Amino acid sequence: MTQVLNHVAVIPDGNRRWAKARGLKPWQGHREGFSRIDELLDVFFEEKIKFFSLWGASIDNLTKRDKREVDFLLSYLEERLNDLAKEKKIHEYKVRIRVLGFWPQYVPKSLQQAIIKAQKATEKYSHYNLTLFLAYDGRQEILRAVNHIAQDIRHRDIFHCDEAHLKQNLLTKDLPPVDLLIRTGGEPHLSGGFMLWDIADAQLYFTDKYFPEFDKDELKKTIEDYKKRERRFGA
Repeated sequence: MTQVLNHVAVIPDGNRRWAKARGLKPWQGHREGFSRIDELLDVFFEEKIKFFSLWGASIDNLTKRDKREVDFLLSYLEERLNDLAKEKKIHEYKVRIRVLGFWPQYVPKSLQQAIIKAQKATEKYSHYNLTLFLAYDGRQEILRAVNHIAQDIRHRDIFHCDEAHLKQNLLTKDLPPVDLLIRTGGEPHLSGGFMLWDIADAQLYFTDKYFPEFDKDELKKTIEDYKKRERRFGA
């Protein structure tokens, strides 16, 4: 039985190691990696996969790495979001762009404006969904949700908390569960609690390819691998 694939999430690891192996600066690796997004989107359109979620940067990435690298990454994200807001393909396929995380506290005003612009330009679309996680931490996301629920209980807005209540208080409240989580870069682990609640039943795929090497053919190979698997959903 062919597995339905509705939501793919990617942890794009290996940009800096790819750059180092070629004698390049770390930010050149980030640029090369994020340049892959366009061709990966083509595969999502071809396969009719509605949701594509991409890890952009954790809070630690933005606060503990070299300032020059962080400044370049944020500047490049601003450039890409401004481009995406007016990109023909985004509007042709009606792709809704979201940027989730605690980014208002950590990124410059110009990037905040680019985020708002991209989200506003695509907010009425629903055919496809591109979600970037920026200044994100999955544990902080769940803690935030618990605090919101505690306030609701205190104010007697609700009297009982179930899974639906928790989901509605997550940053990812409008996203479905992840079906397939891909991590590039050869390190078989998760990062920063990425989408902790939403990957509970996800299939995991780890590849040794660095993200700049993860092209559309690699993504297609990953999707074919997923389709051959039997999902048990914890059973």
